[in-house]
Amino acid sequence: QLLMLKRSDATAMVQNQCVFPGGVLDSEGDEGIAWLEYFDQFGVPEVALRRLVLIRDDRPGLLAPQGNGCYDRFFKRSKIWARSIILRLTALRECFEEVRILLCRTREQLVQINDEKLCAEFQQNFDREAWQRRVHDKPSEFLELCRQLQVVPDLWALQEWSAWASPAILKKGHETVFFMAFVNGHPSLHVEPTEVKECLWRSPKELLTLYQHEKLWFLPPQIYELSRLLGIKDYHKLHEFAVQRSMLGTTLFLPVVYNCTDSMVYALPGKFCKFLIVCLLKLSIFVVGDDFYVPEPHLVTKVISFPGTAADLRSRSKRIHRYEYVNQSAIELRLNFNAPNGHLPPQKFLFNLQKI
Repeated sequence: QLLMLKRSDATAMVQNQCVFPGGVLDSEGDEGIAWLEYFDQFGVPEVALRRLVLIRDDRPGLLAPQGNGCYDRFFKRSKIWARSIILRLTALRECFEEVRILLCRTREQLVQINDEKLCAEFQQNFDREAWQRRVHDKPSEFLELCRQLQVVPDLWALQEWSAWASPAILKKGHETVFFMAFVNGHPSLHVEPTEVKECLWRSPKELLTLYQHEKLWFLPPQIYELSRLLGIKDYHKLHEFAVQRSMLGTTLFLPVVYNCTDSMVYALPGKFCKFLIVCLLKLSIFVVGDDFYVPEPHLVTKVISFPGTAADLRSRSKRIHRYEYVNQSAIELRLNFNAPNGHLPPQKFLFNLQKI
């Protein structure tokens, strides 16, 4: 079962919009040097934090190791910046802020972080209502909560899963990283009413069925990720897969949009490749993926017009990685080569649409 949240009427784009728990990075609350000092005082080994930081040439900008002052002082190497730590802190803070789930570890539990099959630990025996209000009103209070309880956020139980960006045609877009956490049992949930209307524990198949019946509404990234999860139905196998796959990194899915006569088509990337231009002695990185994907998708600020149907566009493609958007309850996912980063391919989810 997967936890999803139904947005409040004030924050939803459309009625019954559902999302994964999460929210926006807060610079003051999530990336201050006070966190690093606290980790050090708490006894978190530096090697345990380094383990969360992948150093690769093909990391997307959202997760790329790069330097700034406080993290340089902590890691002592300018090329390592714990962006993947910052985003984990954001995810854990927002999860508590939205539904009062505090995924954290005591000093005694910290010794288990080298266990690759680590399940997330959570605490519930404190005044969660008061602290939820404090963290919601001031994100930096999340650190104070951890100080008071003598815990650290459970960064190590979050497995890097995927990353998405809004198409460049949107003036105000977002870049998002999805992490996956596994818990033994359901924590009790209490929604933050200005942001969340309802919590749902459902299987991916149940959620997609509700979407097809127009009981719930998802943006394409949620549909894509839910359809991936149809490929592994066993909890423990999925956990093992997520741990191993997270070591392979992530390709940012930034769609390139085509307007066909019958639908909108969003082309997606494959994997990053490196090549050497000998005459210039320059090492470059480019993205291979759908045949209609482009080398610099962030520069495609307008919809590309295609004089034909989505089927016509497919007929001109050997490599296909895209989703075709017909309407709010009809999105067709297509991938005809190996999913990038050793990932699960999206599965078909055409279920019986009998009345529910």
